Amino acid sequence: MVSTYQKALQKLWDGLCDVYIRETEVNKANGRDEPVWRQTLHGQPCRLSFSSVSATTARDEAALVQQVVKLFISKEVEIPPSSKIVVTQEGRTGTYVNTGEPAVYHYHQEITLERKETWA
Repeated sequence: MVSTYQKALQKLWDGLCDVYIRETEVNKANGRDEPVWRQTLHGQPCRLSFSSVSATTARDEAALVQQVVKLFISKEVEIPPSSKIVVTQEGRTGTYVNTGEPAVYHYHQEITLERKETWA
């Protein structure tokens, strides 16, 4: 039975996420074990929360600005550390990496994410 509190909390989840884990698979062409991404969740309701942490030390370069990103998601889903998480929220899609163990609460879990950098 889903409680009223849980229903209210999940109404705030305006994002959808896909989760991928890295596995090793044998490449039939060369017989080598190679890493591949396998999707484990698709279209899972969630919410991203952003907060900025300003730099506290003087630097010669540009000021360091850090952003803390948290994923709010059902506690029933399991997302292992180092998973790739693609979140679409407010019409924007971002790719993140799960950086550690979740903080599990009664009706949800919170997972700290790191923006996955892409290089040209």
